[in-house]
Parts: sequence; structure tokens; C-alpha cells
Amino acid sequence: MRELHFRHEKIEKMSKKEMQELQLKRLKQAVHRAAKNAYYNKKLKETHVSPDDIRELSDIQKLPFMTKKDFQVNFPYGLLTVEKSELVRLHATSGTTGKPVTCFYTENDLETWTELIARNLTCIGVTKEDVFQNTVTHGLFTGGLGYFQGATRLGCLYIPFGGGNTARQLEFMIDYGVTAIHGIPSFGLRLVEVAEEMNLKVPLRLAMLGAELWSNSVRKKIEEGLECEAYDNYGLTELIGPGVSCECPESKGDSLHVWSDNFIAEIIDPATGERLDFGEEGELVLTNLTKEAMPAIRYRTRDLTSLEEECACGRNAHVRMKRIKSRLDDMLKIRGVNVFPSQIEYVIMKHKEIGYNYRIRLWKRGALDEITVEAEVKNEVFRDLKTEAEIVDKMQLLKNKIAEELRNLILLRINVELKPEGAIPRSQGKAKRIFDER
Repeated sequence: MRELHFRHEKIEKMSKKEMQELQLKRLKQAVHRAAKNAYYNKKLKETHVSPDDIRELSDIQKLPFMTKKDFQVNFPYGLLTVEKSELVRLHATSGTTGKPVTCFYTENDLETWTELIARNLTCIGVTKEDVFQNTVTHGLFTGGLGYFQGATRLGCLYIPFGGGNTARQLEFMIDYGVTAIHGIPSFGLRLVEVAEEMNLKVPLRLAMLGAELWSNSVRKKIEEGLECEAYDNYGLTELIGPGVSCECPESKGDSLHVWSDNFIAEIIDPATGERLDFGEEGELVLTNLTKEAMPAIRYRTRDLTSLEEECACGRNAHVRMKRIKSRLDDMLKIRGVNVFPSQIEYVIMKHKEIGYNYRIRLWKRGALDEITVEAEVKNEVFRDLKTEAEIVDKMQLLKNKIAEELRNLILLRINVELKPEGAIPRSQGKAKRIFDER
């Protein structure tokens, strides 16, 4: 067993019975708090539910679901459960498909959030001895100031670098002896790519990555390229931001612990809304038990996963959610077959010849949908090849192998196009992988 770290061992190793008692107490409080809001109170009345109907944890199923639409139609202040004068911060999504989803915080909410991020960092082994560099913007995006608060609470030397400027980020890591970073996985790949180009060796130990779906093939490339341990974390602006769940050293690569003293996790059938059992895959539904400003009750995340119980680390009252397989919104339907982008990423990125960028194109051949995966091949693959014919043969063999693996996994013919390193444009911010040209 690897070394385990706990920030609040009493809470993190709480018995299941103690956790259920705490969750029920906090659920009752959260529903009474939410019912003060006119919009949510109306939802309760429409489903013939009163806050007093919550007498045991299973009664949560009586409560109506919330969705992103509830946030959108009540933009900006319509879901508040406190006076506006009690708010001290707001964060928001990018709002690329309409008005941004906004998350408000009271002073107590910020304190809770700070402790949850500090718990995330402690869980993966970050201590006050670390030099911590945050590679995301410190603006409306929750990953900036959220990790600033948590890392500062731990007492790390904190570098608020922000996004982009990859070469300069690497220089900072080397100059200041950075041992831990936070960022998005696609930027982790970019750091590896530029470090190789500049022949740099960074002194990293830990990387906390999130805000994008990423496969264990990507994790392996980042860990090998930066010589660090990379961990996943999960959160949503609607709930609080990052701080909902995190991998521990024992669950790394498989699942994340939901901090169950603050959140209740459920899995439902996305078509019927029926609650599913442990181990069954469906849509993740989350309830924030402690949020003061804007509680999210039974929020449908649109993320596909399942829940597990036991973990060797001992946090057995904090249920584990399997790493997100896909977002329901991202699932692709190609010629009657459900295709998840994460499946494609896993296959192509596990090949050492493939570089750090790829994209998925959807297009039409007559009336039929087609899917093409474009991926870059590292320059070093061709270093010892002497003729054009050898290069063509090498590319064709790799292309055929990837295409066969994709077909075996997804049961669908997927076109594969291999390109030179640097041929696929890089995204600013979160990586854009899917391009629908139909």
C-alpha cells in the first residue's frame, strides 16, 4: 500500500452509519434551506413534496430533479436562498451555449470550498513542503481561485501562473523547483510536448488534473513525460466547483471518492430517472448538503458513471464514483452505434508513436454518417527510417493497427488519418476534440 494522507481523518474514516446520520441531518437542512426559494418551493409543491417529508435518506428520491435549465431560467439571482448582501463571490461557466451558469458563495461557502480543495490536495500527497503552480486562469473559472484557496490553506508556496505560455510555465517549474501542479489534462500533454521540444526536465512530483474527460492512456503519457504521479478530480460550477470528488493513491486510475459529508451521489437511468444500484452505470446525480447561497438538490450532471463502495484507503463512507466514461451530451451516434470519445482517446493515445494532439471529425458520405480520427505521429518515429517507402510502410502499419483496435472495441469502422507532429491546431483553454461537419 502506498503512503496515505488524510486532512480530516475522523471525517474521512467515518463509519458508514455515522455518515448516513450526518447526511440525513444535512439533507433535511438543505431541503428546508432550498424551500425558502420561491422557484424551488414551487417545484416541491408541483411534486407534492414537503421538506418535512424527508425522514430518512431514501426519501431523497421523493425530491424533484434539478437540471442546467433551472439555472438558466433563473439567471442570475433567481435560485438564491440568502440575501444578496450575504454573497461574497461568484464564479461562472464560459456560457458558450447561452447565459453562463453562475455559482454564488457566502463566506461559509468559501470556507467549505477551501477545505474541500485542501482535502483533495492532501489526499494525493501535497504538503506544505511543496511548491505548487496553478496553470489555469484565476478568473471566473473555478479551478483557479479554488485551488489557490486550498493550496494556500495547506501552506504551500503557491505560484498563480495562470493559463497558456507553456515554455515560460516550464521555466518557472525549473527555476522555482515546482513539485506539484494543477491544470487541465490537455495542457498537461502540451507541457510534455514543449518540454521534449526544449529538452527540459522538470522536477515535478504530483499533478492534479481535471475539468476535461481524459483516459488512462493520456495519464500515462503525462506521467512518463513529466515524471510525476497524475491524479483526477471532479466538480461542477453548479455544485461548488472542483472539490466534489478526488482520486486517492489506492483508487488512482479507477475511481474518485465523493466527499460524502458534503455531497450525496446517486446513479439514475437517464431515460426513466429510476435510481440504480451500486455497480450499475447511469447518470450521476448530486446533492450539495452544505451550500448556503444556492443549494443544488438532485442535480442531473449528464455525466455517465457508476458508484462503488469499498476502498483499501479506508474512506469507505465516502462512496467512489468510477471515472467519468462520457457526458450524455458528448455521446456520438454513428450508423446506429453509440460512440464515446473517451473510448477513441484510450485507443489512440496508448500508442507511444502517437503525439499529444488529436481530433475527431464527423462528416457525411452521401446519406451515411462517417467518423474520422486524426492524430499526430511523433517526429522521432521516423528518425531511423532512410527512404520514403519505409516511412509510408511505417505509417500504414500504425494506421491499420489503430483502426483494427478501434473496430474491435467499438464495433464500428472508424477512419484513421495520421499527420505530422504539429499539424493539428492547438486549442486555447479546454481542448476541442470533436468537430461535427455534418
